[in-house]
Amino acid sequence: MTQTKLDASQTMIYLLDRQALLQVSGADAESFLQGQLSCDMREATQLGSRLAAHCNPKGSMHSIMRVIKFNDTFLLRCNDQNIAYTQINLNKYMMFSKADCEDLSNQWQGIGISGANLQPLLSAHFSELPTAIDQSICEGNKVIVKVPANRFELWMPADELKQLLSELEATIKLSNSDTWYKEEITQGIADIYPETREQFIPQMCNLQALNGVSFRKGCYTGQEVITRLHFRGKLTKYLTVAKVHVNEADGITRGDDILDDKGSKVATILQHTTSENWVYLQLVTNRKYADQSMFLDTKSPIITLDQPYELDPNLFIRKT
Repeated sequence: MTQTKLDASQTMIYLLDRQALLQVSGADAESFLQGQLSCDMREATQLGSRLAAHCNPKGSMHSIMRVIKFNDTFLLRCNDQNIAYTQINLNKYMMFSKADCEDLSNQWQGIGISGANLQPLLSAHFSELPTAIDQSICEGNKVIVKVPANRFELWMPADELKQLLSELEATIKLSNSDTWYKEEITQGIADIYPETREQFIPQMCNLQALNGVSFRKGCYTGQEVITRLHFRGKLTKYLTVAKVHVNEADGITRGDDILDDKGSKVATILQHTTSENWVYLQLVTNRKYADQSMFLDTKSPIITLDQPYELDPNLFIRKT
C-alpha cells in the first residue's frame, strides 16, 4: 500500500498557549471525578477523553475542561485563566478521597495540529492514532487526542515538546494560535472564564451535544438541577456562534451583553478570539430572541454563523 505524503502547505501546528493541565491521580481518581464532573467517567476511561463541566450545587458551571485518560491518572485540560480556581474547587471535595490534584502548568505543554491528511506526520511519533472524536492514545510521556474538525491535541513534558517542535518546524511553520481558538469557537466547544463563572448550566453551553453531560450516570455535584431541566424542564438559553468585523469590536469582553435593535439584552458573550479581520464569538442566547438581529451595541451588527451540530428540539419544550 502506498502511503500518502504529508502536504505541509495544508498542515498547521499551534501552541496551545491558553491551556494548561491538572493531573488527578490516586486509587479514587476515577470515582472522585465521577462524583464531581458532568461527563460519565466510564466513557472517558474507555474512549480516552471527554469534555466535562465542574458545577456548583445549583448546577452552574465553575469550569469546562477536557478530561484525558493518561496511564493510571487523568489530565484535566483547562484554560489557564481558570485552572487555579478549578483546582481549588476540586480540592474542596477531595479531602475524603484517595486522590490528589497537581498543577502541571510549568511541566507540560501542548500543541494543536490540523490538516486534511495528518497520518504521515503523526505516525512518525505515535505507533497508533485515535480515529474517533474524543479518542486518545498514550505512548510514553505523551498523549494525543482527536478533537472536532480534523484536529489533534498533543500533550507532553515541556522539554520533549520543545524537541518535537524543533523537528516539526523544519517543514511546518508554527501558526498563530488565534486560528486554533477560532476553530474551538466555531465548532461550538464552550469554555468558562472568570467573567462567566457560575452563570450558566451545561445545557446552556450545548455541552450535552458534545457528550459532555450524562443524565443517567448517577449523582455528581449539580446533577439534580441539570437532570431536572433535561427530563422535566424547558431550556431557554443555548450556545450560538457568530462573528463581527474587527473594526466594530473594540473593547468587547467576555460576559458583555448582546442587544437587539431596541437595545434589549438578548445574549451574553461567553468567549471570543480574533482571526484575520473578524472577531469570532460564542454567545449564550435567549432562544426567544434567537431570530432577531443582534448588535454589540446599538450600531455594530453581529453575523450569526451556522450551528456546528444539531440540538435536540425537545430541549426547548416543557415536559409534562
